[in-house]
Amino acid sequence: MMVSSSLAPPATAAVPPAHTRVAAWLHDGPAQLHGGEHAGAVAGTLDASGAATYVYPEIAGYYLQWLAWRARTFGPTPALAARAVDVQRWLAVWLARGDAPRTRVFLDGTTGDWRNDAVFFFDVAMVARGLGSAVQMRLLAPDAAVVAGVSRQLERLIASDGLFSACVRNENGAELPHRWSTRRGGFLAKAAAGIVTSAPALPGLSAQAAAAARATLDASLDWMQARPHREAHPLLYTFEGIMALPGHRRFAEVLPVVAAQFDALLAHAAPDGALPETLGDDGGTGPARVDVLAQTLRIGCLLNAHRPRQQVDRIALARIARLLAAQVRPSGAVGFAMRSNSDQANVWAAMFADQALALAKRPREPDAWWRGDPLLV
Repeated sequence: MMVSSSLAPPATAAVPPAHTRVAAWLHDGPAQLHGGEHAGAVAGTLDASGAATYVYPEIAGYYLQWLAWRARTFGPTPALAARAVDVQRWLAVWLARGDAPRTRVFLDGTTGDWRNDAVFFFDVAMVARGLGSAVQMRLLAPDAAVVAGVSRQLERLIASDGLFSACVRNENGAELPHRWSTRRGGFLAKAAAGIVTSAPALPGLSAQAAAAARATLDASLDWMQARPHREAHPLLYTFEGIMALPGHRRFAEVLPVVAAQFDALLAHAAPDGALPETLGDDGGTGPARVDVLAQTLRIGCLLNAHRPRQQVDRIALARIARLLAAQVRPSGAVGFAMRSNSDQANVWAAMFADQALALAKRPREPDAWWRGDPLLV
């Protein structure tokens, strides 16, 4: 069956390059649900048949960010706007499901995931960030009820010190595991920066939440310098938050720190460019993740744009780009981990990969994208 889309290659074309395949898969494939109770929602993972196993508000926010980035980079289209409107419509459904909406909504009715015992600042912030970016790119008009619902969830997460908590346990929720995602750390820079960048486009977002975001961003920069994450994924989230706000008053102060920590991360790369999940003196442990590979390539490209005289190792970045492109399946989907026998597809890794492969091909233009918010997914 021929796919009709502005992102799909002509029927007579040869096999398209990786970045074209993954973009078409995200735009026209099964990542976004188009029918049923959760129409407009975005999957976290898809099984071997292409069916969503769960939908995820954080990933809905990422998808809005991806749509906004596509609109700014390649031009807005009615299809991009339609997908954004559908996401916002689903967010209204998600928020209407009680005072503690679920973090992961399993389509088989499962409710036992530990993440559903809490509301996470990162997840709600990604929703706000995606909405704000989509509004700024004129893909949708903000739904006042959705913005108010997001604002209520954010206000729940503000602690007595005026900073955002990493998460707040729901009433009658089980004790949460001790993980990087359940406690404060530098990774909250991405969440806090998302509120800072989205607030001007979302007039219904509370001033209290915006002020807490600014304070949390400052604290995250301190946490990043004092206690950098050993896990590559949240470490890169930290960098992404910083690189989202090149106009921040502390950007020049922390950029060399980001560069030094990024170089230390690259030192753990395997000869083919693969990176471990957790960094350590022994070289690192855990599976080589596709999302981490894409995050690393994105930050390397941004550092080279901001520091043209102090370039990140270009050979290392080229290896990472080749390895990342090799993870894109003929369909355009990507998995979660490299060297895995799983047929699952991971939606956020696909968005990261599409953006990373596109950024790797872009020159450092004098007028350009990297001087403001790069709209990193």
